[in-house]
Amino acid sequence: MKKIHFFLGLFLFLFLIPSFVFSQNPEDQYKTKQKEIEELETKISDLQRQQKTLSGQISYMDSQIKLTGLKITQTEGQIAALSQKIGRLEVSLDSLAQVLRKRIAATYKKADIDPVALFFSSQKFSDFITRYQYLKVIQIHDRKLLLAMEETRTNYDEQKKEEESLKEKLENQKKLLARQKQDKEYLLAVTKADEKRFREMLTAARAEQAAIERILAGKGEVAEIGPIKAGEIVGTYIAGASACSSGTHLHFEVAQNGSNQNPANYLKNTPLTFESNVVPFTPGGSWDWPIFEPIRVTQEYGSTFWSRLGWYGGGPHTGVDIVSGSAGSLGPRTIKAVVDGTLNRGSISCGGGTLRYARVDHPDGIQTYYLHLN
Repeated sequence: MKKIHFFLGLFLFLFLIPSFVFSQNPEDQYKTKQKEIEELETKISDLQRQQKTLSGQISYMDSQIKLTGLKITQTEGQIAALSQKIGRLEVSLDSLAQVLRKRIAATYKKADIDPVALFFSSQKFSDFITRYQYLKVIQIHDRKLLLAMEETRTNYDEQKKEEESLKEKLENQKKLLARQKQDKEYLLAVTKADEKRFREMLTAARAEQAAIERILAGKGEVAEIGPIKAGEIVGTYIAGASACSSGTHLHFEVAQNGSNQNPANYLKNTPLTFESNVVPFTPGGSWDWPIFEPIRVTQEYGSTFWSRLGWYGGGPHTGVDIVSGSAGSLGPRTIKAVVDGTLNRGSISCGGGTLRYARVDHPDGIQTYYLHLN
């Protein structure tokens, strides 16, 4: 019975005590980091509600960078603590497996003895009963220990999966941190770290978004021109700043029954280059692009660098902004119809000026919009 107590004690020491001893410090560290994270998240929420200024925007981005850094440190700590625990489990499982194999082999070898032989080899009947019961007790405890070890091995497998999940999480956090740092540098570069320029760009972006909403609602002044074929000229887009635009680009938008659609789902998979702050995408449609190649995307559809800054009132960018690197055969900054339809020209007040655009009506309730026209 002493052997049984010894091995049960060894099991408790190897599996229960280390989990308690080694988990205290990492747990405290985790809670400390979690408190810092919660405080930063509160600060970021406060900054989001404040009036947008360049200094406020940079403070917001710095807080995001610090928050991601804290989450990375927290995840690294979780991985380190888990790896330590997994390492102990590996050694302990291997040691216990070896011990159990030897013990079980020896125990069952003894159990194979003929009870008659065991009886006649015993000095007295009580000795026979004691020896027989002892073997049975050993076998029962070995089975229990085996079940406990198997449960521990299952926990080990689950912890390995958790470790892999944490490593993937860490990799994503590091990518996010790199992007956040890049976003900050891009904002400073494009605004030239000038508060006035930042305000002008922000005002233009918000005014453009409001104008697009009014255009889709049919509130612009529109005149029907007539039928147009795919590839025929719609117009040209403006070079430089214009009403509700801080720089050269064509804003191309697709709507179906008044609801914004992702242009990438309709446009052909054409070689594209992307502004450094744009998340690359692969088009999957059949339409030709409305400008000549090579095409550079300055802002994608949906969640973009600027929308993440809250420039569109917390909403997504509803079109795709593009510029052409070629004058093409039809002239500089030429815009072409992407599909057959009916051409309309329109205008709407925007940012103290007039935003000119074209709308082409297509079958199935689809409309394409081309903004910032001459």
